[in-house]
Amino acid sequence: MDMQPEIVTRGMFSDNGQELMAGARDVVLKTVEQSNSEEKMDWSVMKEKIRVDLKRYINKHTSKRPLILPVILEV
Repeated sequence: MDMQPEIVTRGMFSDNGQELMAGARDVVLKTVEQSNSEEKMDWSVMKEKIRVDLKRYINKHTSKRPLILPVILEV
């Protein structure tokens, strides 16, 4: 991954939003790094892995269950 992931939220965070967003970016980067090359080639697998890991991270830190919609853009 050449760039930092961009995370867009709507009405989710108020008090510790910046800290939580930085952690969410780290979760996405870790998920991509730990995936094997076969998984990285299949974007639907990567989207699901990112969604599951982010859901687990956000639920653990906020006790909320947000809608997570991963979008992968190839540049």
